Parts: sequence; structure tokens; C-alpha cells
Amino acid sequence: MRSPAKMLHIQIDITNVCDKRCSNCTRFCGNYKKTFNMNFDTFKRAVDSLDGFGGTYGIIGGEPTLHPEFERFIQYIASKFKPFPAVKKLVYPQKDFIRTQHSFEIENRSEMDVGGTTLFRTNGPGLWSNMGASYKKHYEIISDLFCVQYLNDHMNPSFHQPGLFARKDLGIPDEEWHKLRDACWIQNEWSATITPKGAFFCEVAGALDMLFDGPGGWSIEPGWWKREPKDFGDQLHWCELCGFALNTFTRDSDEEIDDVSPTMYEMLKKADSPKLKSDRINLLKIENGVICEESKKENKRFSPGMPYIEHYEDRFNALNSVLFTHEYEFGIIQDGKNFGVEFNKLLKSSKDWIVLHSSNVKLIDDFNEQMGKYVLNPGTLHYIDLQKSNDTRFVKNADSENNGYVALFSKNAISLREFGFDRIAHTKNFAEIIAIWQSQKVVELSSKIDEANKRLEINKGVKFAIWGTGSAGCAAFDAIKDAGGEVVFVVDKNSAKHGCDFYGVTIQSPEQLLAHVDEFDVLIAANYMRFLEIKREAIAMGVPESKIQYINSLTT
Repeated sequence: MRSPAKMLHIQIDITNVCDKRCSNCTRFCGNYKKTFNMNFDTFKRAVDSLDGFGGTYGIIGGEPTLHPEFERFIQYIASKFKPFPAVKKLVYPQKDFIRTQHSFEIENRSEMDVGGTTLFRTNGPGLWSNMGASYKKHYEIISDLFCVQYLNDHMNPSFHQPGLFARKDLGIPDEEWHKLRDACWIQNEWSATITPKGAFFCEVAGALDMLFDGPGGWSIEPGWWKREPKDFGDQLHWCELCGFALNTFTRDSDEEIDDVSPTMYEMLKKADSPKLKSDRINLLKIENGVICEESKKENKRFSPGMPYIEHYEDRFNALNSVLFTHEYEFGIIQDGKNFGVEFNKLLKSSKDWIVLHSSNVKLIDDFNEQMGKYVLNPGTLHYIDLQKSNDTRFVKNADSENNGYVALFSKNAISLREFGFDRIAHTKNFAEIIAIWQSQKVVELSSKIDEANKRLEINKGVKFAIWGTGSAGCAAFDAIKDAGGEVVFVVDKNSAKHGCDFYGVTIQSPEQLLAHVDEFDVLIAANYMRFLEIKREAIAMGVPESKIQYINSLTT
């Protein structure tokens, strides 16, 4: 087990309200008879109690963006930290949304020594979200304030193992159980948590306490997270009712069915679980300490070794995501004393995104289709002045017009909200609107909108080495091959893989890199979590830092 002080992040569970009912959710959403929303005083104490903790201060639910005071909460937690540079990139439209977000996680990490253990973690506020409509509503301020986001829209297959599972239902003896419990991946790799009922050594323990009306956690006070495993005491009894340390199976989260052991089934009955009442609970049949295959029949894919998700990019379904915008309100307003009044009318009548342009300007025919390929930041003003720009990608008649403008923006932008209805009413032209906008969020509506989507170009003849042969390594190889590059060297720390074939290249140990460093132009660190660690080790082996790139930098 691990002290919270040595964790990558500590969560603050601000709500159990969620718009999804994922199978085997670690927060058991859908099973609560009563919902909760943490109050601001408790949240403030929770944040303040983590002073000195070097990892991520996570905000989670449920779906945290559904909390009625979400903006107030994140403004407070952000006030505790220096500004992060993420917004400089996120003001641009995103084609590779989930990749860009994950890159910020990597970029903001730093190496820290915690009691002799080297951790690569981010010190600052983090968000866990399923990216639904409420996330979209808050997207601007989220992009402004969070240094890291752990996102999954759950529209692609992701696999959760049963959490509501009592180990005694499998007849596991104490000696064996204590070894399993102490090696639990949730507690060792993820987080402690704070709920409205106190602080807990494990996020699942906190959720179980909320679900079954337990005695609560430790007092939310400075330094509670410095407790060591020997201090966990009575909270360990929640481990008896948790299945995440057990070697069972997994179910696709999208099935919205919880797999539960008999003991937990009875406890859910007493808790009056809505999910049980709606027949979304699968009672597992256990014989002689073994889960019967027939009780897993509703799940077509399961195995102890199945990964949570196939590829990191699968956390985001671009075809179905609500984050993309396909509808715009188009308007033309003449300069003059009535400009501001008419501008306010347009804001009031529109649903969200507005395209305002001069009467002489004609947009390209597929403007909606082109812009619909991007996730747009609602705080960004996309603007082009035909007198100043030579890049008129979205203007159909640019060759015949040398003046006029086009502006794309959301009525919900913080810049407009802060300026206010009355002050807007007194503006006389769009130049005055630009003047009131947060300057770092004004982006030219041209090919420059792709700036944040630029990746490492893979040209024919460029030779690559890949460190890592898991799913990220496969993704790297495919990207390089598709773009005409060449993989000449592959390494992996897993000695069992050494000498094995990887797409026609023999896997070697990382120690061989220096001897072959002149054979490759770029080393791709193909691991979605361990980039900094790989980079540090490669540099220590003599690989020039200029040659090392993270997998997310690849153009695909």
C-alpha cells in the first residue's frame, strides 16, 4: 500500500451526480438513492488541506461539471497555483482534441523525489470528466484553469472490473487476501480522496462509505495525506467489500451493468439501489470460490489481462462528441450608433456560435462543414480582416474584396460576459468588440487555426527508433509507416520481449540505444504515461535530447 503523500494525485469527490451509468464504476454511479453535491466550505477545506502535496489536486464525480457551483470551485482551486500555459494552445481549434489534452498532461509533469521514490507528476488542479454537454458549457474556463485533464467520453469500449465484490464470497483466506489487498492497483497507482464525509486513504473506500452510509473518513485538516499505511486503521474494512484487488474479469462500461457478488447484492438491496431496481445489476454465481462462466454471459469480452482501453485516443469519439459545433447563427450589422444594440439582439437570439461579417464578404460554401471538424474554445474570437491578412482560407470572394471582416465567436464567451450587456450596447463597430476581448484569445480565422494541431512531420527517408512495444508503440509504428518513414530500431525494458519480432524489427534492450544512435534521426518515447521517465533514461544513456520525441508529437 502507498501513503497518499506518494500518490500522483488526490481526488476531491464533489458530486455523485452523473449523466452516465457505466458498468462497474469506481464511484458506483446509478446506485445512490440520494445524490450529493459538496458545499463550498467543505471544498475549500479540502483544497486547503492539501497544501504541500506535490501531485495533482483532482476534481471528480460523478460528472464534476454538473455541480451547480462548478465554476466557483475551480476558480478557488486555481487561485492556489501559478497560471498554466495550456490556454495558449487551447484557444486554437482542435482536430486532435484528446491528443492535445494528453500532451498538456505530459508537458506539465515534473520529476519529484518523495521519500526516496522518484515520481513524475503534475502539481496543480486536474479534472476527470466524460466530456458531455456540461463540460462543453464550461470548456473555456476549464481550458484556462486546469493543468491536466483525465478525459473519457465512454463512447468507445473501455473495460471495468467488478468493484462491488466481497472477497469472502470467493473464500479467499486472510493471508492470501492481505497480499492481494496491499498490492491493489487502485490504491497503489491512483488516489486517496476527500468526500463530503471526510478524507480517505483510497478513492473507492470513500465511495463505499458514501453509498452504504458509513461512519465517514478522517477530519479534513492540513497534512491528513501524510498518513502511512500503518495509520489506515478502520478504513481498511472497506477493502473487504471492494473487488478491484481481485483477479476477476472486466465488462464494457457502455453496457451499464454492475457485476456484484452475493454479499454486495444484499447490501445494495438494503441501500435501495436504483440500478438494482432497474435490473442493471448482474448477480454473480460463485461455486467453490470460482465465478461461474454462465454468470458472465452478458459480457462478450472479458479476461483478467484485458486493458482498460485499447488506445488512449479511444477515450474520445469524434463522430459523436457534443464538443463539435455544426450550427451557426449568421449576421450582418452595420457600423454606427446602433451597432451595439443590434449586436446584443444577435447575442440574445442565437443559440451559441455566431458568424458576423461585412455585407460584402462571402464565406466559402462548405464553411460549416470545415469548422465542424474542430473542437472550438467558446472563449476564442476567430477574426479576419481582409485589409491585413493574405490568408483568406474561409472567404470565397477574397480576390475581389480588399476590405471587410469575418468574426466567429460564442455568445457564452467570458470576454462578452464580463463586458456586459449595457457596455456592449454603446459599441459602434466590431473593432470595439475586439478591443474588449482577452487579447490572448483572439485568433486569426485563417490557416493559423491549425497551429495547435501541428505534429512532427514524418518525411520519407527519416529513420526512427521506438522505445516501447505496447499499444502506444504499435500506434507509433503505424503512423510512421503510413507517412513514409522508416523504423530501424526498437527497444523495450521488458526483457521477455528482447529478441522478439516487432513489425519486422527485432526488439532490443534500451542499453543498446547508444551503440546505434547514429542509425536513427528520432527516438519516439512510445508510452502514454512514462514519457519523462523514458526521456531521462535515454539522455542518461547518451541519446541527444534533441532526438527524443513523445508519441503525441507524431503526425497521423
